[in-house]
Amino acid sequence: MEFSLISYRGRLDIVADILRVARTKQTFFLIAILLFIIATFLPLVRADQIAAAAAIASAKEQILICYQATKEAEGAGANITALVAVLNHAGTLLSRAEFTYSIGDFDIARGLAVQSQSTLGDFVSEADTLKETATQQRNQDFLINVAGSLVGAFAVVSAGVLTWIFLKKKMRKMEQK
Repeated sequence: MEFSLISYRGRLDIVADILRVARTKQTFFLIAILLFIIATFLPLVRADQIAAAAAIASAKEQILICYQATKEAEGAGANITALVAVLNHAGTLLSRAEFTYSIGDFDIARGLAVQSQSTLGDFVSEADTLKETATQQRNQDFLINVAGSLVGAFAVVSAGVLTWIFLKKKMRKMEQK
């Protein structure tokens, strides 16, 4: 009977060892799956973060370029009210993008930055058009002022000369009488 008790205990030990090994294998398997999931999705999160950061940086550059174009248009005398409104809207979108980036929502941050850039799509060409129009208007106004001044000066001088000639003739007639 002692022999069968030992064998029974030996069998229990073997079963316990098998269960321990199985539990170890399960744990190892779960850890392997967890590492695989982390290794798979971590680069995706990092890629989203990099894409969002690049989109935000690009939107900042675009806003600076558009600001410079607006400043030049204003210097030429253009009405920049519409340009400032578009620039403010793009700035608001960029600000929201930076905020969502700071809280870790990289997809929305990238989307807002791209939306900010698309708002400024043809901004520079529009600002250049306003600048050219203002420059042409200023040149035209200058020419009108110069030509008007010359015509006015010629009219005053001509009127003076004609008056002098008329009065001189009248004086001669009076002297002859």
